[in-house]
Amino acid sequence: MRRAAVLGKGRLAAHACETIAALPDVRLSTVVVTAEEPEWDLSLSGHVAARWPDVEIVRSGDWRVLVPGRFDLVFSVLYDRIVRDSLIDSCGRILNFHPGKLPEYRGVRPVNWALRNGERTSGVTIHEIDGGVDSGPVVSEAAFSIWPEVDEVRDVWHRAMEVGKVLISETLPRLDTLPARPQDDGRAVMHYSSANGSLGERLDWTRERSRALLAAAGEEKTG
Repeated sequence: MRRAAVLGKGRLAAHACETIAALPDVRLSTVVVTAEEPEWDLSLSGHVAARWPDVEIVRSGDWRVLVPGRFDLVFSVLYDRIVRDSLIDSCGRILNFHPGKLPEYRGVRPVNWALRNGERTSGVTIHEIDGGVDSGPVVSEAAFSIWPEVDEVRDVWHRAMEVGKVLISETLPRLDTLPARPQDDGRAVMHYSSANGSLGERLDWTRERSRALLAAAGEEKTG
């Protein structure tokens, strides 16, 4: 029986737990939840405690509690910390779910940046974790339409989560048979938190909310 751990938050991480727990030769052993779970999403710690009382829940959000060499599969889903080589090199397979297209939308807020750039499609990706940020070989991906004229960030985010559920359901049961494809680093674009101010009206969930935040920030600077 292979041992698995999930890192992350929210409904999509809970869905990953459900998918892994249903695999015939894998035991969900440990779940590391983000230290501050979002109030607007499902509590992953509460869901796991109710569904699998024997699963260890790490509420500190610290991946370093995972004992090297203990896990055959580690799956990160909307996790907010960078995993280092001590865990990467000791896992049978370590994967990340990224809510954007790769390699063009590495880093933070890929949904926001796709709308800011006027894209007509966005995507979700499952890739292997390596020593970089969202740079590991791609295992599976899915694209979907977006409409910058009418879509808010929250619309595309929720669409990405629904497509992500399907991708996780289709990928994890077939994982042992799926080859990973190296990314084309020549097309890679990294988005950092320090550039969030350039998102303009795509900074927050809606354009109205973004304008209010930008106005408040402007008043604070002039005051």
